[in-house]
Amino acid sequence: MLPANKIAPIFLTLVAALVLSGCALLPSGGLADRAAAEEPTPTPIPTPVVAVKPTYKVQRGEIVHELEFSGRISPVNEEDLFFRASGRVRAVFKKRNDFVTAGEIIAELEIDSLERQLEAAELELERAQVRLDQAQQALAYQQKVAQTNLEIAQLRLAALQADAQPDTTAIAIQQKQVELAQLEVERLSQGVDPLLVSDVTRAELNVQKLKADIAEHQVIAPFDGQLLSVSLTPGQAVDAYKPVATLADVTELEVSADLISTQMQDLVEGMPASIILVSRPGVELTGSIRRLPYPYGSGGRGTTVEDLDKSTRITLDQSAAEAGYELGDLVRVRVELERKADVLWLPPQALRVFDGRRFAVIQDGDVQRRVDVTVGIETPERVEIEAGLEEGQVVIGQ
Repeated sequence: MLPANKIAPIFLTLVAALVLSGCALLPSGGLADRAAAEEPTPTPIPTPVVAVKPTYKVQRGEIVHELEFSGRISPVNEEDLFFRASGRVRAVFKKRNDFVTAGEIIAELEIDSLERQLEAAELELERAQVRLDQAQQALAYQQKVAQTNLEIAQLRLAALQADAQPDTTAIAIQQKQVELAQLEVERLSQGVDPLLVSDVTRAELNVQKLKADIAEHQVIAPFDGQLLSVSLTPGQAVDAYKPVATLADVTELEVSADLISTQMQDLVEGMPASIILVSRPGVELTGSIRRLPYPYGSGGRGTTVEDLDKSTRITLDQSAAEAGYELGDLVRVRVELERKADVLWLPPQALRVFDGRRFAVIQDGDVQRRVDVTVGIETPERVEIEAGLEEGQVVIGQ
């Protein structure tokens, strides 16, 4: 066995030989050549694409300015119903979709106290009326008796005056009897005691007042129709003049629409309109604006709850039976505001606005230049050109 001091040099010599043989196996060029071979290919920078702006040709044709809005088939006569007094509901006699006649009670508040007062007032009226009737009957009898006494006195006076030897004293006395009888007839002709008449009148007024008070605690149908809604239950507390039901005459229908002021300011009562049923797009009906709310038309001028309807109403030329529409159907209404034929026009996107100035960019050969324009009717599809451009000119859009 070799000594340790000779083994160490031999081991180091073998390790060096192995390292040198490993380096000999590497490809030529070394690490630098490999790094150069693995460098990424640079990405080419794309050439910027110049956007082509659209062009439009000034054309001549017709422009129609229309207003279009949504509406609903509604009754011509529709009214919100309410109590005219606050209280708690005692009874509800009708429900939604029920048909009622004018004067029929739909619901009422707790009015037990008023009903008792009315009963007592009606009894007092009856008593006062009985007293008056008795007095009138007695007066009629007394008038007949007084008239008969007057006639008897007049006959006696005539007999005395016709005597062959008239007794002047007896004639004078009888003349006084005639005067007394005449005075009695005149007194009775003045009628019964005015206090009896006043008692009846006062009792009638009291009954009328109590009936009016009870009516204010009731919801009463003002006309024949169908209840579109009833939001009442017994025991419910309600406030005066707050709508609790809606009554409509469903035999006559029209279109109702809620418009904003900018729409209504362009409309006039009597304007023709086209109506398209949303459920039947191919069916187009005709009609006219019947009413616009105040101050744009004749509707909604009053101060009462009944007069505060702010909807726009359009009358239909076709009946429900002819056209097949029903209460509540949605519709689209189109109203022609203005129409011009044989005018120059461009689409809205062909014109530009800067600092209040309306202009167009036209292609004049190889040069583009700005031209101020004056416009007329404007619609979503067409803008009338009144001045600044000519037919056939090419305008560069935005």
